[in-house]
Amino acid sequence: MYKIFILLVLFSLTAGAQPIKVGTVRQLFLDDHLIASQTNVSRKIHPARKHPANPVLEPTEPWERDTVTLYGSVIQDGDKKRMWYYAGGNVGYAESEDGLKWRKPGLGVITDKGRDTNLVISRGEGEGSPATLPYLLENFGVFRDDRDADLSRRYKMGYLSLHRNYTGPKPSPFHAGQRRGLGVAVSPDGIRWQLYESWVTQATCDGATHWMYDPVSRRYLLYGRTKFALSEVLAAVADKPWLHFRGRSVIRAESKPDDFLHWEQVEPNSGELVLTADLKDPLGSEIYSMMVFPYEGVYIGLVQMFHKQRDTCSLELQLAVSRDTRHFTRVGDRAPFIPVGPQGSWDQYNNSIATSPPLEIGDELWFYYGGRSSPHSPYKIAGTVKRGCIGLATIPRDRFVSLSAGKQSGQILTRPLQLDGRVLHLNANASAGRMTIEIVDAAGNVVARSKPITRDALDIPVEWETGGLETITAPVTLRIQMQQVELFALWCSRI
Repeated sequence: MYKIFILLVLFSLTAGAQPIKVGTVRQLFLDDHLIASQTNVSRKIHPARKHPANPVLEPTEPWERDTVTLYGSVIQDGDKKRMWYYAGGNVGYAESEDGLKWRKPGLGVITDKGRDTNLVISRGEGEGSPATLPYLLENFGVFRDDRDADLSRRYKMGYLSLHRNYTGPKPSPFHAGQRRGLGVAVSPDGIRWQLYESWVTQATCDGATHWMYDPVSRRYLLYGRTKFALSEVLAAVADKPWLHFRGRSVIRAESKPDDFLHWEQVEPNSGELVLTADLKDPLGSEIYSMMVFPYEGVYIGLVQMFHKQRDTCSLELQLAVSRDTRHFTRVGDRAPFIPVGPQGSWDQYNNSIATSPPLEIGDELWFYYGGRSSPHSPYKIAGTVKRGCIGLATIPRDRFVSLSAGKQSGQILTRPLQLDGRVLHLNANASAGRMTIEIVDAAGNVVARSKPITRDALDIPVEWETGGLETITAPVTLRIQMQQVELFALWCSRI
């Protein structure tokens, strides 16, 4: 039966389907791109591990009030890590060598009651604060832009620009009497900022906007806020006003090539809808935001889900994946990737993610996130104390999601693959079980069979009992047998 199925899979090549090339780019199992069939195998989300040193940044200064959080960014800049963050409504700056112990240096930019601060921008005019960003409501993030030849614009900040009591020609379609959009400030050093433009685009209408640079299209892609709901979702919440449903959803806009300052979509609500809640989500849920970053040939989205119930609510981070930056698939059973913390913890209600890709530190990916101990307005829960901090969550490289088999033996059959290399590599945990791989040709014949794999490693070069990759030039399929195994990724190398 298996041979007949393999022949049917490989027959798809003659019907116009192209084999999937597997080379040095790692193939993760966030979706079914590689999978033709699976038996007794399920997709398992592996939540990021919250660092024991958390929170790594807390409100300690009077100008931070009770909340520091990420709305902001963390980047590796030379030999230090630099953070721009929400500091009691202002934009604060911190730096670190190890990413765990952060300094809040006096910067000589803004003073508070005569004291030097680590603030780079404060809202409106204040002591020692030039009004360079007149409509700043909240910072979205900062990045270093080495594509811009103008050194005075080396660093760029995107923020929510909001003009209240607006009577001009481009009001927000969702907020009467206001103008809202992406504002941009520029800086030579990330410390001293000046306004570039208050509304480079109005495609996004609210907070929690993120962006990424797409190396394929050479454009910056903005993932911002709109208000939209599927008809079936609207019907389900129509008689439940306590859910305070607003229909928050995610739009996409794109810049001119290699240019963060000029955008293709500039009019209010002109972005393309890319993600909204559906009936698979808990009733009343909204997609508050999505931060997207390119990783190993795909685009991974960290989806900030706003769950709402009568007596509790939370914002937690889930996973999504796209192969074209437009069409996103929610991963697996939508289990949280960075969940809120337990009752009484600093991050028990409201997690947000930095507008920056994770830092690659050795064999780990580091995700900085903000957490809050009180629920999002207008929800109120007795006994909670308002406090916001910043934490760190990590995963081993590539280990977002696994295809997992338990005590019952499972099997994966891939789509036709063009294996471009001499060595097949796996990221897998088989320390409590066993996995074998067979390479099957277009006629359904097994042309190579691996030795049993029984260890846990981020890089396992497959050793062959019979055959190998050296003589394989035509498309093949992989038949993977596994028991008590978690398989995270596979790829090929030429050495």
